[in-house]
Amino acid sequence: MGAMAERDAPRTIMARAALARYPAGKLPLLWVDDPAPVTAPVTVGDQINVIIALTLRDGFELVFDPQQPPAPTVHSWRVALDADSMLTVRSPRDPPNQSFVWDLHLPTPLGWREHARKYGAVILLVGSGLHLADTDRLADHAAACARAGLLTSALVAYDETVGAWH
Repeated sequence: MGAMAERDAPRTIMARAALARYPAGKLPLLWVDDPAPVTAPVTVGDQINVIIALTLRDGFELVFDPQQPPAPTVHSWRVALDADSMLTVRSPRDPPNQSFVWDLHLPTPLGWREHARKYGAVILLVGSGLHLADTDRLADHAAACARAGLLTSALVAYDETVGAWH
């Protein structure tokens, strides 16, 4: 079970917080979806999804099984949530006045913040076409994204801030 947030202008980025149960305990997940992907040509006729390419370049790994996402540690990305549940996700190429995700209200399931604080990190899953609003079919959408090579993940630092930073 997770909680969802949405931000408009100029693009719609969606996020959903969830707690996943693993043998080692509960781990906080943050799903981020770009439902309107930007593509760029690589060679004649080929296109790549820019968000997926950038996360891979930064050390994220492709997810083949959404139930067991890989979690390489990526120090160049950070997730922050302030007291008002405003989410910020920073990537290494963000300009000082803007973040990958910013000013996005993120409801969190019970225990998510506590586990994120405990570990000082969250598993960040970045996808394109996850349809996070469709909670009944999230597992199906995540599996489809994984099969298409449109889902990456990494373990990234987590902070709680007094105010949103970007």
